[in-house]
Amino acid sequence: MTVTGVAALIAAVSFAVLACAGVYLAVRLSRLLHDAATLVRDTREDQRVLLLRAHATVDRASAQLDRTEVVSASMDELGAGMTDLAGQVSALAAFGRTLAGTVVGGPVGRAAAVAYGVRHAVGLRSERRRALPGEVVK
Repeated sequence: MTVTGVAALIAAVSFAVLACAGVYLAVRLSRLLHDAATLVRDTREDQRVLLLRAHATVDRASAQLDRTEVVSASMDELGAGMTDLAGQVSALAAFGRTLAGTVVGGPVGRAAAVAYGVRHAVGLRSERRRALPGEVVK
C-alpha cells in the first residue's frame, strides 16, 4: 500500500464515521421533532378542554349576575316602598301629636283634668272618714 492508498483508506473511514454520526444525529433529531409534535398536539387538546371549562364558568357567572340584577331591582323597589312607608308613619305620628295636643290642651282636656282632681279629692276625703282615730292618712 502506498501512501496515497493509506490516505484514501483514512479518508474513506473518516467519511464513513462522519456519515454514521450524521445518520445518528438525523434519527435523534427526527425523534425529538416527533416528541415535540406530540407534546404540541396534547397541549392543544388540553387547551380546548380548558377553554370549554372557562366558557362554562363564564356562562354560569353570567347567569348568576343576571339573577343578582333581578334581586337588586327588587331591593330597589323594596327601598322605595320602605321610604314611602316611613313618610306615611311620620305623617301619622305628626297627626297623632296634633290630635293629642288638641285633646289635652283644649277644653275637653281641661274638663277631664278637673274631673280627675275632684274625684281624687273626694276619694281622699272618703278615706279619712273610714280611717280609725290615730291612723295616719297618706
